[in-house]
Amino acid sequence: MLAFIYLAYSMMALLYETVPTFEDTWIECLGDLGRYRMAIEDDDIRDREVWTGVARHWYSKASDKAPTTGRLYHHLAILARPNALQQLFYYSKSLCVAVPFTSARESILTLFEPVLNSDNGQGQYRLPPLDTAFVKAHGLLFTNRDMQRFEPTVKEFLGLLDNQIGRVTRKFMEQGYHIAIANSVAMLSFASKDNILMKALLPSPKEGEDVQMIGDSSSVSPQLLVTFHHAQNLANSTADIVLQRIGDPNVLPFIHVTLVFMLFMARRPAAMEYLQAEFPWERLSTMLNTLFSHKDQSQKEDGPSQKDRIQKEDFPQPDKKDDARPFPEDFAMRGLLWAENYFPDKWFIQEKTDEEEKYHERASMTAQRKERILWLAYRIASLGSWITFDGNKFSAHSTTPSRTPTFASATTASSRTGTWESQDADLSEAEEDLSSPTAMLAAGTTSHD
Repeated sequence: MLAFIYLAYSMMALLYETVPTFEDTWIECLGDLGRYRMAIEDDDIRDREVWTGVARHWYSKASDKAPTTGRLYHHLAILARPNALQQLFYYSKSLCVAVPFTSARESILTLFEPVLNSDNGQGQYRLPPLDTAFVKAHGLLFTNRDMQRFEPTVKEFLGLLDNQIGRVTRKFMEQGYHIAIANSVAMLSFASKDNILMKALLPSPKEGEDVQMIGDSSSVSPQLLVTFHHAQNLANSTADIVLQRIGDPNVLPFIHVTLVFMLFMARRPAAMEYLQAEFPWERLSTMLNTLFSHKDQSQKEDGPSQKDRIQKEDFPQPDKKDDARPFPEDFAMRGLLWAENYFPDKWFIQEKTDEEEKYHERASMTAQRKERILWLAYRIASLGSWITFDGNKFSAHSTTPSRTPTFASATTASSRTGTWESQDADLSEAEEDLSSPTAMLAAGTTSHD
């Protein structure tokens, strides 16, 4: 078997180099062969890690060329073990793209069932407490069974979340967008066609048809509505806690992803009807105002102010072309149904963005990410009355319906007044923490999940 895999891998590598017409096929085949080699390695853990990294490298390369193909994210989910948050992210994404991989609905159970069975002694799945609670909550939503366990599980997750953010510091930048994407996909019932929000993703109705019928809840079963509200409470309660971390740059990727999802839904009034009342708009407004710079010292006197930049229709990009590089969470969102038209053309076609560096966090990205978040918030404010911007600050509109209590209230004894600052001054160390799981050094470098 080993001889066959090595021979096949050599042949595919040769075809990749000499027959570029079918490059996409060769890349995926190389990923498959790397995954097979990893799967049969039982003796040498280091060899297994090396081949896991090789397979991850090729699948990531293939997904860059075909970002809407769910099959590739399914394979990356398998390779993400034992990182449960990353596994859940990839499985969720494999179902929520234009070409979903429906078999992932069965494969994802290999992640959920050990966690769901751990309470009755049948499971032996050892994960960090926060990962266990979060995956279990999503497993309950996905299987829609034993839902009496859902609220205690969510409360456990939320009770651990704030301490987790403070403990892992910059590592939460990656964990944050994994959590945000998984929560958003859960609100879509893992891309189920019967979900009330998924119906908003259907092709636009023909002229003369009633747009509001897309989000008509009369065609949705009561059980699906209950499941949706559970997922919505999980997402909003998570956001409620994250948005209280004023001054913490490590939560910005989470906020960025959340606002991309909300902007997509804000452009679909029928879907936004289900989201607007429960979302923590006041928390969001407070966070936005801390990101908004009135003096904008970073700009030249003759340059546009931050206020002018966030009110432009064009996608915000840095003034220096050398700094124009996608954020790590941009790659994570790429291909998702609700991020389809968010990025400008050729945003990901950057020759200088190496495979090994695309998930690295640069120091300049913090200011760029703040501006992107403010730009998204202004776009949302221009579409409805949920939040407003008067040129100086954001405010939750007085007519926005008050939110019902969420699970987050059980974890917050009093409102926070302090701020959090990043404790990691060493950028190179931060880059190491946030390095891509798909990055692969050329010669036998081990890969770490």
